[in-house]
Amino acid sequence: CVRAVRPLMPRVRTIRMLGSSAVMLPWVANGRLTAYWTPDECAWDIAAGALIVQEAGGKVTDLQGKDYSLRTRSLVASNGKVHDALLKILQESK
Repeated sequence: CVRAVRPLMPRVRTIRMLGSSAVMLPWVANGRLTAYWTPDECAWDIAAGALIVQEAGGKVTDLQGKDYSLRTRSLVASNGKVHDALLKILQESK
């Protein structure tokens, strides 16, 4: 997660790490945030937020780009427009 910050910095305006996925995912859904990623979360921390993002028209996958499921632990959620570019950067930073 921290390794991805350096390659993201020249491409984004800000990076926020506020903690709770339960807060961050709805912020993606309502447009307050463009994207959110987390390297390891439990289903009970992200399931509701992932659904909210999807229902708002956003995209939610794992770090490999596979569709979100309750077994997903590494999560990327976005407005959909930046999703592929963000996935590429996150995958290259591993």
